Amino acid sequence: MKKILAATLALALAVSLAACGNGNQSTPNTNNPGSGTSSSTPPATGTDWPTKPINLVVPWSAGGDTDFHARTLAQYLEGELGVTVNVVNTTGGGGSVASTEVKDSDPDGYTFLVFDSAIALNQASGITDFGAEAFDPVCIIGKSCGEFLVTRSDAPYNTVAELIAYTKDHPGEVIMAANTGATSYYAATKMTEQGASFNIVNSGSSSERVAALIGEQIDLSVNAYGVIGQYIETGDLKILGCMATERSETYSDIPTAVEQGVDCSYDLIYNVLAPKGTDPAIIEALCSASQRIVEENADYAEAIHTSYGELPYFMNSAEAVAFLKEESDMYMAYADIFQSAS
Repeated sequence: MKKILAATLALALAVSLAACGNGNQSTPNTNNPGSGTSSSTPPATGTDWPTKPINLVVPWSAGGDTDFHARTLAQYLEGELGVTVNVVNTTGGGGSVASTEVKDSDPDGYTFLVFDSAIALNQASGITDFGAEAFDPVCIIGKSCGEFLVTRSDAPYNTVAELIAYTKDHPGEVIMAANTGATSYYAATKMTEQGASFNIVNSGSSSERVAALIGEQIDLSVNAYGVIGQYIETGDLKILGCMATERSETYSDIPTAVEQGVDCSYDLIYNVLAPKGTDPAIIEALCSASQRIVEENADYAEAIHTSYGELPYFMNSAEAVAFLKEESDMYMAYADIFQSAS
C-alpha cells in the first residue's frame, strides 16, 4: 500500500519532469478560504474543474512541517492544474478552527484541508467531535521520517530512557511542550504511563516550540527534523530519540524510543481532505495530480529530502480512508486519558 521511493530517484525520474510544472511558490492568504465563492454559484464538476484558484487550508502557522508540505505541494500543483493554489494558514484550537471551517465549507472543489495526524488526536482529546471520517479523503501526501524528542544540549540526560529516569527523581521539574490534540501530547502520555513526571505546557506550533526551547521557556519538545536540524548542527539542541515506529533511513544513527525500551511509537503523516460531498471526479483529479508530483517529480523529492529528510510517500483516496481509520482507532483508545487530563 505504501509507495516509498528511494532518495536517489532524482536522476532516474528526470524524464518525468516535462509533465510536471514547477509553478510559483504560494504565499500566505489570510482571507476566508471560502471567499470569492458565492453560495449561488453551481459547484464545479470533474469535467470543468478547476476554473479558478484553489485554497489549501493549513491549521498551523507558517514555518512548520505541515505548512511546508502544503506549500511544496501547492507549488507544483499550479503547474499540474493550471490555476493558482493558495495556502491559507488558519490557526487556533489545536487545529480545530481550520478543520471545522473546511468541514462546514461548500464542497465546490476549491477548498481543501491539508492536515496531519493531529486530526485524529483532536477528536480523541475532545477538541472536536469529528475526525477524518467527516471529510472525503483525497490522498496522503507524505510521512515524516520521524518526530524526534529534543532538548537543549546541556540537559542531564541523553536518551529517552534516561529522561524518564531523571523525571522520576525530579518530578515535575522538566517542562515539556505537549499540545492537547497533537502528537506531542500522545508522546507525553505514553511516557507518563511508564513513570515519567513532566510539567506539561502548551507552546503552540512546531516552530514556536523550538523557539521556546531555545529561549529556555521549556525543556523538552517533539519535532520533525526539518524544524530542529539547524540547532542540532550548531550544538544548541540534542536529540534523545526518534518517536517513529522504525528508524529513519535518513537519520539511521538515531535510535527509536522503542529500541531504548520505551513503549512509544507513532508515524506522523500529512493528508489532504475535502469537504464531504465533493464531486468524486474532482477528488480523483486532485489525487492523480498529487500522485504525479509525489511519485514522479524529482524536484519535489529533492525538496522534501533536503528540508525534512523524507522520502516520497503517497496513498490514494481508498488507501487513505483505510489508513486514517486505523490511525483514529489507535488514538481513540486514549480518549478517556486525554479528556480527563484536559
